[in-house]
Amino acid sequence: MTNATVKRNTILAYGGLATPLAMIGYPIAIWLIPFYSEVVGIPLYIIANLLLIARFTDVITDPILGQLGDSTRTKIGRRKPWIILGVPLMMLAIYKLFIPGTEVSITYFVVWMMLMYLGSTIINIPYGAWGAEISPDYHQRSRVVGGREGWTLIGLLISALIPLAIEVSGQGISFTDSVKRMLAAIFIFQDFSTSGKMSDILASMGIGIVLLLPIFAAWALWKVPDPMPTVEKKIPLVEGLKYAAENPLLVRILLIIFLVIAGESFRNTLSLWFVRDVIGIETVGASYARYFIAGLAGVPFWLWLGKTIGKHRAFCITLVGTGTVSFLCFFLERGDFNQFHVLFLLKGFCFGGLQFLPASMLADVVDLDSLKTGGRRAGTFFALNGMIAKVSAMIAVWAAAILVDFSGFIPGTDNSESAMLALRIYYCLGCAAFFVPALILTWFYPLTKEKHVELRRELEAQSQ
Repeated sequence: MTNATVKRNTILAYGGLATPLAMIGYPIAIWLIPFYSEVVGIPLYIIANLLLIARFTDVITDPILGQLGDSTRTKIGRRKPWIILGVPLMMLAIYKLFIPGTEVSITYFVVWMMLMYLGSTIINIPYGAWGAEISPDYHQRSRVVGGREGWTLIGLLISALIPLAIEVSGQGISFTDSVKRMLAAIFIFQDFSTSGKMSDILASMGIGIVLLLPIFAAWALWKVPDPMPTVEKKIPLVEGLKYAAENPLLVRILLIIFLVIAGESFRNTLSLWFVRDVIGIETVGASYARYFIAGLAGVPFWLWLGKTIGKHRAFCITLVGTGTVSFLCFFLERGDFNQFHVLFLLKGFCFGGLQFLPASMLADVVDLDSLKTGGRRAGTFFALNGMIAKVSAMIAVWAAAILVDFSGFIPGTDNSESAMLALRIYYCLGCAAFFVPALILTWFYPLTKEKHVELRRELEAQSQ
């Protein structure tokens, strides 16, 4: 393709696929473990180990499928065939995981989790590369990525609204009344009984993903070109790790990202139980709907703050804000609904900064490296970031589930005071183990806004 402007319809069609893909992360992080421990009855420590196994295989398959995707040559392109292959596998795995039926074994769970992660990898790796190949122009790429992120936010909102709709539903409730209940749950903090609805929540989210995934995939496959760019051969993973180790700034920001994702994943694993069993709020979906709305509202603020005082300073404020909210939650008692809602809104507001500021800092580091190397290592470094994100989430989810299980917490039962105290400690204070070192690394981050401008100017002068 040339440097011509990418059509808006192309950007919309490409970005649309991000909506169902974004919808998958929320139920897996918040609802899947409680469902399989409470409804299905698999012991928590077994679920934790099974998830570790499934996620580990996912990390292994990433570089393999990445190399296979780069070497693919077909009449319809090199990215589209993999998405065509991955969509039905993902649909089937999601259906089996989210609507498992009555007879579910440990083998059933781990096999379908592994197949779900495999399907996700088959789709996401070529999908990400496809976006960078739609146009070689820097600014056009930014438009493509921006469109994709917009659709991602839409997916997150949908994934939060589906459980809310199920939570407020009732026998004989009309559509209008359901909408009124949803608005009441979001904006005036009204709570509704959700007893026995977890299966319906997960099933509805699964059906939503299964319906939307092929529709948006077909739209992208039909409307978006799949060019064969002339690029240098990508650097192997081992060599990429060697290059990364030679770049102290890159190592630093990747470590920050590792710690932040781990802290968030650790807390998310325990979130439903804290909201429902500690605070006593049943409409967890409403809490997360408000959370994501606050996150969207916060994005312009964090963008402005990052430009004003520097990205790393803005990120420090985000970490401090998130940590402070978590610490204050420790002192809440059952029935402190309004206090929790206010704190969770503040946490959601910080969520916007947690999402994009570290990624933006990584982009700055890779940007400088690209000026030195002609962009030869950029793809490798972003691939490393993806792998690190998966590893950190894998370790944190496993650790959170194992710790609360070891403390005697049994999901879906009346737990002892000691077990509930352990849940409270891990949810409110556990993230500090990750956020404090991340804050230290970020506070002394050497690549300031001014330094980045200076280094870029020097590198551009050398290249002339």
